[in-house]
Amino acid sequence: MASCRLTKIVPNYSPFRRGVFDLISFARFLFVILSLLAASLLPAAEQTSVNSTTAAADELKALRDQTIIQSRVWLDTEWDQFKHGAEEARWTLGGLWGWHVSDRQDWAVRLKVPFVYDRSDQASGQVDIGGLGDVEIATGTAFRLSNKWRTGGSIELHADTASNPALGDSVWRLHPSWSVAHDVTNWLTLTPTAEYNHSIAEEHNVAAQRYLELSLPATFILPYDWSIGTNYKAKIDFENGDRWTHTINLGVAKRLSNIPVVLSATLEKQLDGGNKKFQANLTMTYYFERFHLPK
Repeated sequence: MASCRLTKIVPNYSPFRRGVFDLISFARFLFVILSLLAASLLPAAEQTSVNSTTAAADELKALRDQTIIQSRVWLDTEWDQFKHGAEEARWTLGGLWGWHVSDRQDWAVRLKVPFVYDRSDQASGQVDIGGLGDVEIATGTAFRLSNKWRTGGSIELHADTASNPALGDSVWRLHPSWSVAHDVTNWLTLTPTAEYNHSIAEEHNVAAQRYLELSLPATFILPYDWSIGTNYKAKIDFENGDRWTHTINLGVAKRLSNIPVVLSATLEKQLDGGNKKFQANLTMTYYFERFHLPK
């Protein structure tokens, strides 16, 4: 009854939009809880004496470089605009926990839990749907080859966990990847990456997925803990006649001065005139900086 009365009073109000805002609030709540939980697991100790500028640069690089493993949690807000009026908003709560294996190797596990709002195109009546999306879990490792060279890879499982088929891909998919990173200078890092996606189970008569993505992320470190990131990605779809598509990505990030938080924004555009007009992301990342027990 309250929803009906509010709909009459506020024309743009709907019970679904209220549900979307509830999802956002819930995601933010989980972000805070995970941050506090992870902080409580860290040893109560003094922080290692690491150059703050270097630490900030590594945190900025880690946004696009999987060869830098640093424990963190993040909340990502993504907005996808499609042709004919369709749109999708996605709030992803993610966490990565890393640890030392040796002086030159780190290991990590990662979890992403998305909450999705989808509005279909005008031909479908612009139906609003919201709920849980496809959860992704991954593990990976990274090696420090020298002061300027690193390499690392991961394997991710994309699970068909969406509460509605419109909110996910309706596939179980394996996603291995490998990167090589080179600090060309102290302000430029290149991280060529190869990623392969292969569906192992499909639901709701969805076609099999098998494609390769080759990308060249670059991070430019700027003064005052700012950075600019770029990425060019080529995708080869083996299930669609070996079709090539090309995507560019541009982003800016700022590491806050007093706390290990990085705020970032990115804009992505497909160059081949696909169904998606553009993709925009706003992300807040909290890093758990390394501590050591006092002697």
